[in-house]
Amino acid sequence: MARGIAVTALALSCTAALGASAQLACGGVGSDARADLAARSKDANLALEFFAGKRGQFVADVDVTVTPAGGGGAFSTTADGPFCFAHVAPGRYRIEAAYKGATRLADATVGNTGQAHVAIGFPESVAEPDPAPVSAEEKRQASTP
Repeated sequence: MARGIAVTALALSCTAALGASAQLACGGVGSDARADLAARSKDANLALEFFAGKRGQFVADVDVTVTPAGGGGAFSTTADGPFCFAHVAPGRYRIEAAYKGATRLADATVGNTGQAHVAIGFPESVAEPDPAPVSAEEKRQASTP
């Protein structure tokens, strides 16, 4: 009986540790990517957004670490798009984001209701050159939730 309780407790602690990173969803700005991201992040209470430069160019491949204020339970990922959503326990968090050698830190307070939003900007020096003007369709997609 005691062994069964210990195994169950170990399984639950592993699930909790893996659950934090498993609940992180990142993605892009295209209509298909946004629809997929919306489906995977419907219960998110922490939203992260990454951009660079004066024009606010969205960036991907950002190394992100989210750490509870009390320490421990941190999770990390490389964002495959400019938006990431996570479901975390209410509390204070430190977000560290690194992109092309530039690191930014931000704090977030996640409450019992609603969603905390953190926008993290990187300097103009790491922004990609703008390859082409943004089309009207791209603007429409970017403004549609």
